[in-house]
Amino acid sequence: MPRPHEARAPVHDRIPGWQGVGLTHQGLVRAANQDACAVLNDHRLWVVADGMGGHAGGEVASRLTVAAWEAEAGTIADGRSATHEELARRLNAATVQAHQAVRQEAARTPALAGMGTTLVALHIVPAGNPYGPPYAAVAHVGDSRAYLARAGGIHALTRDHSWVEEQLAKGLLSTQEALAHPYRHVLTRAIGIDEQSTPDIGIVSLEPRDRLLLCTDGLTKMLSDDEIAGILAASPQRGEQVCSALVQAALDRGGVDNVTVILVWHESTGR
Repeated sequence: MPRPHEARAPVHDRIPGWQGVGLTHQGLVRAANQDACAVLNDHRLWVVADGMGGHAGGEVASRLTVAAWEAEAGTIADGRSATHEELARRLNAATVQAHQAVRQEAARTPALAGMGTTLVALHIVPAGNPYGPPYAAVAHVGDSRAYLARAGGIHALTRDHSWVEEQLAKGLLSTQEALAHPYRHVLTRAIGIDEQSTPDIGIVSLEPRDRLLLCTDGLTKMLSDDEIAGILAASPQRGEQVCSALVQAALDRGGVDNVTVILVWHESTGR
């Protein structure tokens, strides 16, 4: 079974409050791991990026994107007094920095032309903020996802930026058709590809026993939302065990892609 220390991210910083642990795995088919992640517990910031499969430099794009967010971590987590609007501006600015870093590197290195990556980033503002209870802000581009786990179920906090998702929203495809559609992995938005890349940003209030999951599509291609919820429910607290179980389940289904997961919870509920 995969072990948490395989993650390309620091594991527990062991400070009071919200904690996260991450795990990334190459999978059983890919020649390299183009995923990248960061667990920045001291800033209550967690980031996952999935380099564009089939594009040159996917591993470079995801690494640059995570590095750009790491550089902005202090600004994002600066105080509890920021409004939702101000925090959204900070998350958008970090996305812009990542996008520019990827495009600039691609411009400098012809072999990396066309590289890109997805992004999903989570920042939690603790209790005592202007709105009272703790809340989570999620920024995402592409089809890496964020989920809220609460009361035995999970709720998607992101909506894929993909061709299939757009057709579903328009009622032009059924859910069953989408599952097997040849364009189901075609993205309509990504970091580094177009002139600009604007993230979707969502805000959600948190309850004490909530957990949040960030993941690449190496997990969601292999497991349904119900299956992910079942694994989370089977181990309601322990982050390392849950991450290992999720990755192992994806590998057991074939592990056709790199798979990365980060689980975040409040330490008052245990690990």
